[in-house]
Amino acid sequence: MSGQPGFDGLEVRALACAAGYRTLFAGLDLRVPRARWMMLVGPNGSGKSTLLRAVAGLARPVAGEILWRGAVRRADSPEWRADCLYQGHASGWKDGLEARENLVLQAALDGLDQDSARIDAQLARVGLERQAQLPFVRLSAGQRRRLSLARLALSNRPLWLLDEPGTALDVAGLQTLAALLDEHLEGGGLALVATHQPLPCAQPPLVLDLGEARS
Repeated sequence: MSGQPGFDGLEVRALACAAGYRTLFAGLDLRVPRARWMMLVGPNGSGKSTLLRAVAGLARPVAGEILWRGAVRRADSPEWRADCLYQGHASGWKDGLEARENLVLQAALDGLDQDSARIDAQLARVGLERQAQLPFVRLSAGQRRRLSLARLALSNRPLWLLDEPGTALDVAGLQTLAALLDEHLEGGGLALVATHQPLPCAQPPLVLDLGEARS
């Protein structure tokens, strides 16, 4: 089944997801065009993380379909992997590597050029220039989240799927996150963001309350 002709974005149609025997939501529809972002809200356990993982291809829906740029998304396709950046609760960083080494490794895994000057510039942008040589295990919770912001700053993927990206960030960190998201949208990207806190973005989000989407 194809998407709406000419629609260049993310679509979810009649999606249902469950946790064990419990249905989290069913019959869920959403559409996010390019240059827009959608904020996922709802109480704990309403399925925000599950929805992000289902869109990313990391969890299997019970029913429904996910479309990207007007075609049914194939989670195993190289094109999808090249277009989608998923950032969940588990960072995936290596405790024994320095902050900078982790970012260089992640850039390689993301298929990006590991340009030294660009890596250093993004570490500085997110406020980690002094911690760049510290082992990841010695970073605070907020500094670890800032390293994830540096990954976003390096990314050139059009679709961001972010699960609570503002957790542990101070006011300055939240402003950096909002600026990165604004730049992403201005460049024609789009994002699906699960968050319990408002983000000071220039562009207001589309909002989906999963607490109201339960079957």
